[in-house]
Amino acid sequence: MAGSILTEPLFLVGIIAFIVLAIFVYRGLYLIRDDQVGIKRKKMLGKTMPQGHIIALDGEVGIQADTLMPGLYWKMPFIWSVEKTNVVFIGPDSIGVVNAIDGKPMPKGRVLGDEVESNNFQDAKMFLQNGGTKGPQCAILRPGVYRVNTCAFQINISKATRIDAEMIGVVIAEDGRPLPSGFLIAPKPVEEPNAEFPNARVHKHFTDGQAFLDSGGFRGTQQESLQPGVYYINPLHFAVKTVKIQEVPPGYVAVIRSNIGTELESKMGAPSVNTGSNDIGTPVHEEGETLLITDKNVRGIWKEPVAPGKYNLNPLAFTPYLVPTSAITIDWASETQPKRESDASGNIPSQRGDDFFKFSQLKVTSSDAFTLDVDVRMIIRIRPENAPFIIARFGSVENLIQQIVHPLIDSSFRNKAGNEKAIEFIKSRTRLQEEALKTARNEFEKYHVEAQNLLVSYILAPPELMKTQTDKEIAEQQLAQFQKQAEAQEMRKDVISKTAQADKQGEVMAAKLSIEIEQSRADARRKTAEGDKAYNMTLAEGESYKLQKMAEGEAARIKYLAEAEAAKTEMTGRAEASRTEMIGKADSLKVKYMGEAEASKIKNVGESEAYAQKAVGEAKADAYKAQVEAMGGDNIARLKMVEAIAEGKIKVVPDTLVSSNGSNGGLSDILTLFVAQKVTGNNGNGENKKGQ
Repeated sequence: MAGSILTEPLFLVGIIAFIVLAIFVYRGLYLIRDDQVGIKRKKMLGKTMPQGHIIALDGEVGIQADTLMPGLYWKMPFIWSVEKTNVVFIGPDSIGVVNAIDGKPMPKGRVLGDEVESNNFQDAKMFLQNGGTKGPQCAILRPGVYRVNTCAFQINISKATRIDAEMIGVVIAEDGRPLPSGFLIAPKPVEEPNAEFPNARVHKHFTDGQAFLDSGGFRGTQQESLQPGVYYINPLHFAVKTVKIQEVPPGYVAVIRSNIGTELESKMGAPSVNTGSNDIGTPVHEEGETLLITDKNVRGIWKEPVAPGKYNLNPLAFTPYLVPTSAITIDWASETQPKRESDASGNIPSQRGDDFFKFSQLKVTSSDAFTLDVDVRMIIRIRPENAPFIIARFGSVENLIQQIVHPLIDSSFRNKAGNEKAIEFIKSRTRLQEEALKTARNEFEKYHVEAQNLLVSYILAPPELMKTQTDKEIAEQQLAQFQKQAEAQEMRKDVISKTAQADKQGEVMAAKLSIEIEQSRADARRKTAEGDKAYNMTLAEGESYKLQKMAEGEAARIKYLAEAEAAKTEMTGRAEASRTEMIGKADSLKVKYMGEAEASKIKNVGESEAYAQKAVGEAKADAYKAQVEAMGGDNIARLKMVEAIAEGKIKVVPDTLVSSNGSNGGLSDILTLFVAQKVTGNNGNGENKKGQ
C-alpha cells in the first residue's frame, strides 16, 4: 500500500510533465502549406534592432527578413512566433506594386526606390543587404505567384495598362531626372551605354522603369507614346493617359506644331510674300513669332503638312491643326445657321461639308442713300503646301477668314455701292461679282489663298424703292400682256378660220373635184367641139369641093350635052347658035352652083358646134379628101356623074326630044333647068323626088 501511494504522485507528475511538454512542443510546431509563407518574429534572447530598422537581418529581436518555405517547423514557443500568410498571386492583366517597409532612406528628389536584386522581392534579406530603398519601388511584380514577406513588402494589386484600338497612351513620368528649363516634352532617354550612363538600355515602352532611370530618363510628358496593347507599367512611375489617335480626313491636311526640343532663340525660316512660286521662306511675321521648321526634333511648326490618314500622334508632343484643302464656302446671308465649331487647337470637324463659315448679310449704302442688304457666297481654297503658312501667319483658318476674307469682301462691296445708285447697283450684279472676285484674287494671293468663285446670291432693296420698279415693271408687263393678248386674238381668228376651213375641207375638196371634173368635161366638150368644128370644116370643105367638082362635072356634062346638042342642031341648021347658048347657060349654072357651094360652106361652118355626126363626118371627109387626092378633082366629078347616071337619078336621053329653030331658045332653057334640078335632086319645093 505504501509503495503504491508513493508512486501515484510521481505518475501524476509525469503525466503533467508530459502534457506540458506536449503543449510546449505543439506550440512550437508550424506547418507551412504550399500556398503559405511563414514570417518569423523573434520575441526575446536576441540583439536589439538598430535604430530605424524594422526588419531584422541577423537574428535581432523583431520581424525576421527570412521566411519559412512550405514544410513543418518547430520554433521555441517563447522565443519565436511564426505568422502564416498566403502567397501573393498576381493574375493576368494585373501587376503588383511594391512598397518596401524597410530599407535605406529614399534619396532626395526621388520618388521611387531603385530596383535591387531581391528575387522579385521574395528575399527581403537580399533586398536589404543590396541597399534596397524604403518606400515605393520602381520594380513591379508581373503576373505569377510570389512568396513575399508581406511584413517587409506591401503589395498592391493594380490593373495592367491597356491601350484599346484607335487609341494611344500618352506617358507622363513621375520619377527621373528633372526636366531641363525650356523643355515642354522630355527628351528621349539614351538607348546605348555611354560615359554618363554606362547602364543605359531600352526601357521597352516604359515597362522597365529601372532601365528608364538608368538611361537618364526625364520626368514629365514623354515624346514616345504607347500603341494599342497591354503593358506592365508601374503606375507610380508612369501615368498613362489614353487618347484617340489623330485622323486627318480626306480634303484636309494637318499642320503639325512640334512641342519637343528647346525654345527657339532665332527663326529658322518664315513664310514669304507670294512670288508666284511655292517658296514661303520670306518673313511676314515679327521677328519673335513662331516659324516654320524642317527639323522635326525642334520646336515649331513643320513646314511639310501631314497627308490624310490616321496617325498615332502624341497630342502633348505634337499639336495638329486641320486645314481644309478642298473648297471652303463662306456665306454672308440672312439665314440663321450656326457656324461650325472649332476646338482650342483649331481642329475643325469634318462631318459637315456645307458652309464652312457664315456671317450676316453685307449692309451697304448706295450713292443715293439707300441701304441694301447683299447676300454673298464665296469659295476659297488653300493648297496643301501653303497650309503651314496659314497656321504660322494666322493660327487657324477661322482667323484667316475673320482677319482677311471678311473685311476685304465687306469693304469691296461697300466701296462699290458708295459709287453707284441703288438701282444701278442691283442691276449690275454680274459686274459686281466679276470685279469683287478679281479684287479678292489679287489680295488673297498675297496670303497664298486661292479665291475660286464669288457669287452675289441676292440684293435686298428698301420696299419703297422696289415698289417704283415693281409698278413700272407691272405696267410694262401689262402692256406686253395686252399686246400678247391682241396677238393671241389674231391668232385665235386665224385658228377659227383655219378650223372652219378644215371643217369644210371635205366640201372644198369635193367642190374642187367637181370643178376639176366639170373642167375636164368642158375640156372634153371643147375638144369635142374643136373636133366637130374641124370635122364640119373638113366636111364643109369636102362638100364644097364635092359640089364644086360636081358643078364643074355637071357643067362639063352640060357642055358636052350642049356640044352634042349643037352638033344635033348644026345638023338641023341651028347647031352653032344653040351651042353658044348652051355654053352660056352652062357658065351661068357654074357660077350659080359655085355660089350655092360657098353658101353651103358658110352654113356648115356656122353649124360647127353640132357634134352629133362627128365620127361619120370625119370618116366621109377623110374619104372624100382621100378620093380627091387619089383621083383628082375632074376624075371624081366624072365618077360622081357616072354614079348618078348609073343609079338612074339623071336621065341623059329625054323621053321626048323637042327641037326648035326659034331664036328665043326656050327649049334650051327648059332643058338646062331640068338637068340642074336632077343634079341637085330638088324639085323647086325643097323635096327630093325619085325618077320614074
